[in-house]
Parts: sequence; C-alpha cells; structure tokens
Amino acid sequence: MASPVDPSLPWPVLPHDPIRRLAENLWWVEGDLPNMQLRRAMTVARLRNGGLVLHNAVALSEDGMRELESLGPPRVIVVPNGWHRIDAARFKARYPDAKIVCPAGSQKGVSKRVAVDATYDSLPEPSPGDPSVRLSSFGAEDKARKEGAMLVESSDGLTVVLNDALFNLPYFKGFFWWFYGRVLGGAGGPRVTPSAKLAIVHGGTRRALKAFLSDLADRGVVRLIPGHGAPIAENAAAVARDIAGTL
Repeated sequence: MASPVDPSLPWPVLPHDPIRRLAENLWWVEGDLPNMQLRRAMTVARLRNGGLVLHNAVALSEDGMRELESLGPPRVIVVPNGWHRIDAARFKARYPDAKIVCPAGSQKGVSKRVAVDATYDSLPEPSPGDPSVRLSSFGAEDKARKEGAMLVESSDGLTVVLNDALFNLPYFKGFFWWFYGRVLGGAGGPRVTPSAKLAIVHGGTRRALKAFLSDLADRGVVRLIPGHGAPIAENAAAVARDIAGTL
C-alpha cells in the first residue's frame, strides 16, 4: 500500500506513455524530461516474491501509479547514476519501506537528493536468493563505478537494463537534435556516446563495459534497454557485440 506523499515533495507528472509489458516479469515506460527534448524511461522488474524493482523511477499519473502498484509492491528503487535522481526522493516518500540502491561511484551525488541504503556491490541480488533480478556495476574501484546494469531473467531469456552508458536514439529534426544528435553524437542508433565515454566510460570502466557487452553477446542476451531510447529486442546479442567493438 502506498503511503501519502510528503507534502514538501510535490508529485509533478510530465507527459508519459502507457506502461508497456516486455515479458511476464518486466515492464517499461517512457516519459518526458523537464525543459528538454530528450526523454527518460523507467524499467520495472518483478521479483519471485512479487515485489518490484524500479530502475530509474519516473513519476506517473495517479492512474499510472495505480497500474504500477497493481503489478506488486515496490521494494527496491534503483537510481542508476547521480544524474538520474529526479523522482527518487518522491518515490521513497511514497514507498518508505523500499530500499534506495545506486552504483558505488554515484552514491555521493545520489545522496544529495535521497539517502542511499545500499550499492550495487553490497546488494547484487535485490531479493537474496533470487537470481532473476541482479545488479552489476562497471569499474575497477568504487569511485569509478558510476553506472552499471540491471539484469533480468524472464521466460524468453536475459534482458539487460543500462543507463547513460547506452543510448538508442534516431535522428530527429530541429536544431536541438542536429546539435545533440549529430554534433555531439548522441543519436544514430545503439551506441556508447562520446559524452558517455568522457564522463562515465573511460579507462578501466571502458574495458569493463567492453568485456561485459561481449559476455552478453556470448550468452545470447535477448533484450537491451538503454537509458534513452527504445528497447533493443531484435538481434540484441549482435548489437551488444557491435557496440563492444567500438570501445
């Protein structure tokens, strides 16, 4: 049951799409960002005990929140890096028993918005003994582990949810998309963007992500979910191998 939202934390709802079912234990919803043409997405995974793991929580309309809650009680709120924290405190206020989890290298930034209960390294299985949903971070040391991935096992195979380490945006029209997509390299299909390589995927982290993606390809990953852009479900293993080749 949801708790009343802290009155000091308003529940601003930006335009968003309907919740989309991807597998029997996996859902995805995309919505707008404030003052940006870029959109964001929340991925929802259901644990075997019925609880939900919310990756990159996005405030939905009350109808949307009721639909979300009908899937199960939120137990873990994953804040995937220090920038994707807009609605984290609001979700914690609404679901006070849910744990806030983030990559170790992003804990300082996330903690400025909401208290962190655990990192990907200290809680690799959001529900101990349930390997169907796992968290994994990249990098050789804590401060380098600014991002990671959520891995979800469904009846159709393995889905990997990434964040700013993977974009999948087409080219759109307009000045913003010319500059952001073509000049800065943020669009043009599945990729690790130049900005990501500068900010979060460099040095040992870059090598770790390359190895991670190569391993996913070998394992036959069936679905890749980027931080921005549509899920990749067609030839996901080949896409993972191609992206690894760019690192």
